[in-house]
Amino acid sequence: MGHVKAIDLATFFDIFSPAVQAHENLFPSSVRSAMIQQVFDKGNLSESSVSDAEILVWLQKRLSPLLPNLSLNLVAPFFNIVKERQCVTSQQAVKLLDSIHSTLHSDTQSEVYTHILTSLKEPAPLRCYTNGSFYLFLERSFLSFQFPNLTTFFSLMPQSQRSELINSIPPSDLRDFFMRPKTIDNNKVLCTIFNNYDSIPDFLETQEDIPDDVRRSILPCVWPLALSSDNEKEVALWFEKRLKLYLTFLTKDLISSTETQKAKCLPFRKIIFAVGDNYNYSKADFTQEDVYDTIKTYLSTGTKPKCYNATLPQLNSKAWFANYIGGFITYVTLDDLNTFGTMAQLQVFSTDLDNLQLFNHSSIPGNVSSFYTELIYLEDSNFSPLLLPMHFRCGAPGSAYSQLSAGQSKIILYNLTQICSELDSEISAALAGNFQTVNSDTIAALGKESIGLTPGQIAAARPSEIVSSLSTMSTVTGWNQGQSITIVKSLLKANFVIASSSQLEQLGTLVTGVPSNIFRNIDSTEILRTSLNPSFITNILAAPQIIQQTYVSKIISVSSDPEKLLENVPNTMATEIPRSLLEFPPESFEKVNMKKWKYEQAVLFFDTVATGFSDSNKISTTVLQGFTCTRVQTFSRKKVINLIKASRRMGVRKVVLRESQLTCMYNYIKDFDTDNFQQYPPDMLLYYNYKSVRTKCKAYFIETGAADYSILSDALKEKKDTLLDNAKSCLDIRGTSINRENVEILGNMCCTLDGFYIENSDPLILEKLKNCKDLSDVQSTSVQKVLIAGNTQYGHPSTWNVRTLKDLGILPLYMKTDFWRQFSRRHKRRFLKYFMRAQRRERREKRKLRRLFRECNRSLRSKRAAESDCTAGSITQVVISDDAFPFGYDASQFNTCLSVTTVKDNLAGLSEKVDDDDFQRIILDKLNQAYPTGIADEQVQVIGSVSRVASINDIDNWNVTIIDTLAALMASNDGPWEPDQGKAIVTKYLSTVGNSLQTAELNAIGGEILCSLDVDVLKGITPNSLRNANALTLSDCSTEKKKVLFSVANKAFSNRNAIPLTEYQLMSNFLGGATMAYIMRLTASNVSMDIPTFVDLDENVRNALTVNDVKSLLGAQLPDLKAFENQTVVAIWIAKQFKSQLSSLGLDLIGGREDPIPTGVGVINTTTTATTGGSTTVTTTSGYDGSSTKSSRVLHLLLALAFTTLQILP
Repeated sequence: MGHVKAIDLATFFDIFSPAVQAHENLFPSSVRSAMIQQVFDKGNLSESSVSDAEILVWLQKRLSPLLPNLSLNLVAPFFNIVKERQCVTSQQAVKLLDSIHSTLHSDTQSEVYTHILTSLKEPAPLRCYTNGSFYLFLERSFLSFQFPNLTTFFSLMPQSQRSELINSIPPSDLRDFFMRPKTIDNNKVLCTIFNNYDSIPDFLETQEDIPDDVRRSILPCVWPLALSSDNEKEVALWFEKRLKLYLTFLTKDLISSTETQKAKCLPFRKIIFAVGDNYNYSKADFTQEDVYDTIKTYLSTGTKPKCYNATLPQLNSKAWFANYIGGFITYVTLDDLNTFGTMAQLQVFSTDLDNLQLFNHSSIPGNVSSFYTELIYLEDSNFSPLLLPMHFRCGAPGSAYSQLSAGQSKIILYNLTQICSELDSEISAALAGNFQTVNSDTIAALGKESIGLTPGQIAAARPSEIVSSLSTMSTVTGWNQGQSITIVKSLLKANFVIASSSQLEQLGTLVTGVPSNIFRNIDSTEILRTSLNPSFITNILAAPQIIQQTYVSKIISVSSDPEKLLENVPNTMATEIPRSLLEFPPESFEKVNMKKWKYEQAVLFFDTVATGFSDSNKISTTVLQGFTCTRVQTFSRKKVINLIKASRRMGVRKVVLRESQLTCMYNYIKDFDTDNFQQYPPDMLLYYNYKSVRTKCKAYFIETGAADYSILSDALKEKKDTLLDNAKSCLDIRGTSINRENVEILGNMCCTLDGFYIENSDPLILEKLKNCKDLSDVQSTSVQKVLIAGNTQYGHPSTWNVRTLKDLGILPLYMKTDFWRQFSRRHKRRFLKYFMRAQRRERREKRKLRRLFRECNRSLRSKRAAESDCTAGSITQVVISDDAFPFGYDASQFNTCLSVTTVKDNLAGLSEKVDDDDFQRIILDKLNQAYPTGIADEQVQVIGSVSRVASINDIDNWNVTIIDTLAALMASNDGPWEPDQGKAIVTKYLSTVGNSLQTAELNAIGGEILCSLDVDVLKGITPNSLRNANALTLSDCSTEKKKVLFSVANKAFSNRNAIPLTEYQLMSNFLGGATMAYIMRLTASNVSMDIPTFVDLDENVRNALTVNDVKSLLGAQLPDLKAFENQTVVAIWIAKQFKSQLSSLGLDLIGGREDPIPTGVGVINTTTTATTGGSTTVTTTSGYDGSSTKSSRVLHLLLALAFTTLQILP
């Protein structure tokens, strides 16, 4: 080729090229490349002087045989020839290369591709594009040379032409583009394409065979468009057709995206449906809970409730929960619902059947179900419970069930018993009230819900029907006393005999209504047989105390031998064994330890059990409560200390000890083992000498933080201040502000703090105050002030709800009206329904419940109605069954809405629920209207705390003829009696022929009422009756009455000259009336009398005791004199003693008289005491050194006269 001149190249190739056509392979590629290079070097084909026609000849005829296997280095000069030629020429050049594509090396192909790209950009972008599909244009431009990926594709579009070029592509071409391998390399660019593409709907609707990976990339690009429509048909097209094949590629990011949160309501509804129950989550990177999180966020923003507008057809559907939450409802919480809207806003959706169907799911949280049920009945109080989801029926208001027929009630009863673990008493009452006639079929249908029957309904039933239903009724738990009494009365009317163990056991839970006289008439051996039946024992433990006492007394009548008592009396009923029978042999200690005891019992045999166990930790809590100095004085100090350590138990196992027991314990360890205070009962540590723990004061106060500070008596109330001062010094507490750490350390000491501390300390103090047995009015006010300030863990009052009230524990008992005004009526009712039930079960003091009701009820703002108009709702059995009752009624409405008939039929239920004095007075007035000629025993027995507002005239209208009635009236849980009331009741009882103050009566009325009776009545008490009675508290008795009762007790318990410990402990409650002679006998009996007993002694007797008498009397409790020296009675006794004699005690007592100046060899100190009831004289003669000797009676008298003379001399 070197010999061919440039001018001859065209002629040469015109001859050469046709000749070699089809014989290219005869020429090596290197030869052909060299020939082509000569053309490029000499032909000057890129010159503009060479026409396009000439170029085409060169391309199509002269060079084409040489191009196969074109080398890489020739591609650039090849394209250089055509880069500024006409489009036809350049396109022809590409076609020529395309025809030899298969012969080209891959690198050469890539080089060709690169130059094609360049040609589309230079010298002018897309200079060869005119119109039509941009995709087809590129397809024609690249032919088989590597079609550009998405990024490159997009880069070829000039900014100004992008929209035009994108929309030039029909959906089918776009589909073809996406079908190419590895096309989608940039999702952002892809979305830009779709953001500019007007035919998205057409593309999505018609192009169904898009690869999955492409669909996955496309979905985020079209997602915002799908969510932007509020046209129902258009939204349907998007989710039912266009995105049908794409939704499976939803991602967590997309579900939770800003676009999704900004979605219009209709498409959002479609999303919820699309990812519902049929969605395949196994291939998704999100869960159903993630979807719910999106729903929650979406529905919590904007106008509430979101996506509901009653005036817009597309948004007025009340199936709101079904539409916008759907199957994700199982994830909803009560807090979530409250963020979706107010109750008033949400209740409009509650009765929609689609929503109800949605909530028909067992996984719905209980509080959500309750809330939704509440919404339903706010929206429609007459909504049929038959339309409720099954598990909603358990929480429907009782009134909803009152509309059902008897037949419907039977049907729904079956369902309720299957799904409700515990049916609300309101529902039971409503369903029971739907049966006009009560018979065996009715009771069988009601089953355990027979508890809803009123005593009036039961009494109206034929007694034979009650007998036929006994197998059902005997298994029902929760009968109130009025119901059980009425049922048993009906049984007896039908001649049902209760005379054997099998008949007693047949009664089941109804045994609580059996009169005590029936038990007394049953053979004792039959009674004994029932003691082996655990179910029977469980049932009788729910019976009134008089029944339990009668039952145990019948067992005792079989045999009162101590060993037999331990064998026969059930462990849980040992508390009813008379104290006089509790002298057990040493070998019985383990059996004794297994039984449940009261304090006054345990003190009698504590030493027997303690001696039996080498390991004090094995002694039961109820036995350990009997620890006294009286019983441990024979033990070694080491054993006593071990017993004290064993008494350190917490929680429900705590050993409840009295002050005298705790001071006794301290006296044993104070000089020997004070360092181990962390091993002792926290209550005992309150009596410590602070000096002994000063170096460990922080650890000490951590321990006392668990103590019960209410155990400190009034006589030692200054100890509370001393303990606080010491704690402040130890913990560096200044002023009344206590930080969190120190509040934690102080623990229960916070119960002693005044309002300034409460208001200025860390809010943790509120948690500590929850443990207090009571709060003063000042403390309550400060607690309320702190809470309302909003700086506690309970937050600002505007955020308070039922959960807040529950979290406050016992504190709501003490709150006042301003506190309760922070809560809605609904929140208060719901809380009271829960709280009052719990408080009644715990037998909370009536005064506290009364205060709670008054303050809470006073916070209601109600419109005044005419006195004759009942606007709060008629009071029925259903209403009474509500645990929040009588919340919502003021006294006027209570009086107007409560009928006499309702009182007659529901007296027990009313008495249990009503604590307010004014309301109780109304009940009593209506009861008097119902029974103007006298109220029967069975009604009086269930009057409960209502009885405490009775006047003497009211009491005169009562029948109190049997012990059951007397015992019921005297129940301490119902509150204290005024002395004149108690006296009137007992007098009423004693007026019945045959009634007297026997053991059962004494146990029923107790010491306080006993003290209100006349002396002549007390004299009628027999020693035998008193011997078997419980311990009586006689502190309210006059001196004269104490002496009468002591005389009876002395005959009951004393039959020996020496006084054994058991007799002393049995007599201790009567010692306030003891003679000097008896007390002097005690000084020789080593009884270790405690200070409360000493203080209660007759004033004349106590003040006549010498220092040595008291030393002998108090024994191990003697150090308590120092602790109680400021107590008035003790101080008076101290003041009467000579200082020298007081000094001999080594207690450093403050007070006493100056010793007389001796005038002779000795000083005669004579004390003469004559008993008021006899001629006993005790005289003590002491030398100057304090020693005493006993003299003859005559000498005593002479010395007494001499001493008296000395005393009156000037």
